[in-house]
Amino acid sequence: MIVLALFVVGSLLLILLDTAYKNTPLKDAVAGPLRAAIILIVGSVIARVVETKLMAKSLTSLPPRQRTIAGFAVRLLLYLGITLAVFAGLGIGLSSFLFGGAFLTVVLGLAGQSMLSNLFGGIWLVLFQPFQVSDSISFITWQYPILMPSFPHEALKPVYSGRVRDINLMYTTIVTDDGDPLVLPNGILAQAAIINRSRAGARRVNVRFESPIDISPKDLEARLLEDLGSWDRPPTLELTDIGTANYSVRVCVWSRESEERVRDRILQSAWKVVSQLSQTHGDSAEPNQSH
Repeated sequence: MIVLALFVVGSLLLILLDTAYKNTPLKDAVAGPLRAAIILIVGSVIARVVETKLMAKSLTSLPPRQRTIAGFAVRLLLYLGITLAVFAGLGIGLSSFLFGGAFLTVVLGLAGQSMLSNLFGGIWLVLFQPFQVSDSISFITWQYPILMPSFPHEALKPVYSGRVRDINLMYTTIVTDDGDPLVLPNGILAQAAIINRSRAGARRVNVRFESPIDISPKDLEARLLEDLGSWDRPPTLELTDIGTANYSVRVCVWSRESEERVRDRILQSAWKVVSQLSQTHGDSAEPNQSH
């Protein structure tokens, strides 16, 4: 009903406009731009209502892939129809719009610009589906760099991670792991390296920490691997560096859990094992010192 009412209002405004400027010398100079402005405003409102009201209710029963494709196609047809209607309001016919030299010049001039880049990027994402709405992804792109971490962390990929909320004509919305909505141009995502964690299996997580030099690496390895328990693949422990008071250890596990949760689990076990071994070593050293 809202869409129909808006359509009727827009039609009445166009009729009144044509009637007002029917026999005036300013018909072509004034009526055309006003007609295009009315079509653009009313059409944009209708498209917004269709997106927020009708599509939200009609597409919820579809699977994520079909919902994404259907939503993108509806948006594309809506805005394409509005664009053609605006040009018609300016007196530019469909044949002139499609095959005229001016149109070809505009397309070639804007092909490398952000607007068409995002539009074509959205079509690319919908057709080839590197991810779908509700997928958990990470992406790497040079446009959004971050600083690499320092010791004791392993080198990290400069990624942004989150769950896909929406893919529209120009932008993709991702809710990051921190809970912030991140709106990304489709053209950038189409060029990014994307890790779809919803489709991935177990992945490797490396965690580094330091141990006192007086704890035997063999004892640490045996106790820590026992405390860590079972994972998707057997965990491994390697020495990565050694100093006068400490040595560095890297634990490698394969897991389907988030990296933060895996890191916390390993470091909790490492703290417990190192504390126990330090206490055992201290207890065994006391009789020797008294002797």
